[in-house]
Amino acid sequence: MKTSLQALPSKADLSPSTAAASEVSSSSQPFNAGLWAKVMALTIASMLPILAIGTATYYFGSQSITRNAIESRRTGEQTLTAIRADEQQQIRLLIALLVGTGGLAVCTGVVVAYLAYRSMHSTLDVTVPQVEQDTQKAMTAQIQSLTTAFQSINTTLNRDDIFSTTVTDIRKILGVDRVIIYGLNDDDLEVVIAESVGPTWPKAFGAIIPDPCFKTRYIEKYRKGRIKAIENIDEAGLSPCYIEQLEQLAVRALLVAPITNGEQLVGLLIAHHCSGPRPWQPFEVHWFKQIATQVGFAFGKVKLQEEHNNLQQQSITQVRWMQFFTKTIQNLRSATDATGIYKVAVQNIRQFLNIDRVIVYGLDENSREVVIAESIGVGWPAAMGVTIHDPCFQARYIEKYQNGRIKAIDNIYEANLSPCYIEQLETLKVKALVVAPIATEGKLVGLLIGHQCYSPRTWQDFEVQGFAQIATQVGFALDHINAPNNGSAAPEDTTVSEVYQTDEDTVYPISEWDE
Repeated sequence: MKTSLQALPSKADLSPSTAAASEVSSSSQPFNAGLWAKVMALTIASMLPILAIGTATYYFGSQSITRNAIESRRTGEQTLTAIRADEQQQIRLLIALLVGTGGLAVCTGVVVAYLAYRSMHSTLDVTVPQVEQDTQKAMTAQIQSLTTAFQSINTTLNRDDIFSTTVTDIRKILGVDRVIIYGLNDDDLEVVIAESVGPTWPKAFGAIIPDPCFKTRYIEKYRKGRIKAIENIDEAGLSPCYIEQLEQLAVRALLVAPITNGEQLVGLLIAHHCSGPRPWQPFEVHWFKQIATQVGFAFGKVKLQEEHNNLQQQSITQVRWMQFFTKTIQNLRSATDATGIYKVAVQNIRQFLNIDRVIVYGLDENSREVVIAESIGVGWPAAMGVTIHDPCFQARYIEKYQNGRIKAIDNIYEANLSPCYIEQLETLKVKALVVAPIATEGKLVGLLIGHQCYSPRTWQDFEVQGFAQIATQVGFALDHINAPNNGSAAPEDTTVSEVYQTDEDTVYPISEWDE
């Protein structure tokens, strides 16, 4: 699966204040409606008893006036006009009572409403920050657990452990669907190097993400500390191409923070929310940035430790190499003929460099184009005595080796070699090789060749240089035994057929070893 971070959008980064304002505006309306509903309920409840008393007083008073008027008419105690005047006066008194009762009820309701609103509003003013504080305390406790995890893994100084723990813990803490680390250093350029993802979402681990636009437009911003939070990819003004790339990983919202080591941007810490859009809270963005910073610190410690270990290993290797080199020279100088010199060279080099085959390919007049010495591991085909006739080698490469050419190939399948040459090397099971010239008295007499057969091999600089130095010392040893004052007979006086059994039907051209 291939994705890209190019389209980290050009929209301005989400700020804590913007997020907080958005949160308040989205929640304030239903909050006030609920508050006013409670206040109105209390107001009505406080008015009902007064209105009930007033209504009852009006009702019974009206009934009493009516009965008195009827009784007065029946007994004739008052004239009709006087009765009606009394009735009207009593009715006015009842109406005044009813209006007063209603006014009292309204005033009481207003006072109760005001006091209830003030009381509830004060209570909520205290409750809302308390809820936020409780949420942040819970998140802080979770972050503290992650910090503790960082402290424990830092003791291992293992980069893979740090990255794996980081993405796993962050995904649990933030409750997101995927957390990845996107590598930007020399070793892991544009690769997802760590991932924690839910079981139902596509995986991004190992995905290569080449993106020149990211380098030119965004890498410098992230190096300076850019934080990017996108709540909804469909509402962030992203290009259709980028949205399509994010949809390949089912991303709906994302959060990005840089991982830096000093001034170097080594990666990006990225959280993906896939189940739907997500409003990132300010404290989430803040802590996500802090964790990315901690990862950068841990990465820096790992790099320092690796550099320290490499220096120690180089020092140990140099000591071992010097001991081997000194011992090999002593053995070469103690040999009395060319056969002994070549045997010392191929055996010592194969054992010290731990390679599968070392041969000497003869180029002088008495051993031309023949493998004249070999040290080989168990299980690999022998090359000893094989004739390697190749006119192209004489014409194109012999002068280069005469001038000190050294050739090292880490992987024959990645060295742009011709199919014919690869087939020839496969006959001897060769996967990697190193070649250095052997010269005596300024004349090229052979090639010292190392074969790695088990697998390709990345030849270290000290290995190639040391290999060439041993080839040079072989030449010096040959000069020593061939010196006029040296009583040892030169091996060149003996014909090849007397020393080595050759197979004239087996020919391996080597001219393309230098392609």
